[in-house]
Amino acid sequence: MSFFLHSCYQLIESIMRDPIMMGGGLVLLFILSGVLWYVIKQIRQLKSQLSESNHSILQTIDKLEQLDDELHEIRSGNQALGKKVKELIITINGLGAQQQKLAEQDPQSRFYQKGAKLIADGATLEDVMQECDLPRAEAELLFSLHHR
Repeated sequence: MSFFLHSCYQLIESIMRDPIMMGGGLVLLFILSGVLWYVIKQIRQLKSQLSESNHSILQTIDKLEQLDDELHEIRSGNQALGKKVKELIITINGLGAQQQKLAEQDPQSRFYQKGAKLIADGATLEDVMQECDLPRAEAELLFSLHHR
């Protein structure tokens, strides 16, 4: 280390003795100062750009976390909705079976169902009255409900 300091000291002494070398040294010092200033300016710009990039990355991460939360809520909602739809399908299927059982239990409703089928097949009022053993008023009511 002392050799380096000794060499620098000798260089400075020789520059101080020779005015041409002194002028060249000042020019070199001026050029190196300019280069140093430019490098520092570039470092500051890069530091600013890095800071902006970090801020942008943090915002993107926050947005991704929000979207992930929303997606989780949507998935949970879809699962609950699917479960509810399955329950409703089971309920509807059960209601159809119950309706059929009720229709079979009520002997009077069998006549009305048979009458509605006859009307759909094109039977006349008298045919419905005779086949279903219904009074004229009930047959007419059935006709007005099912004849279109």
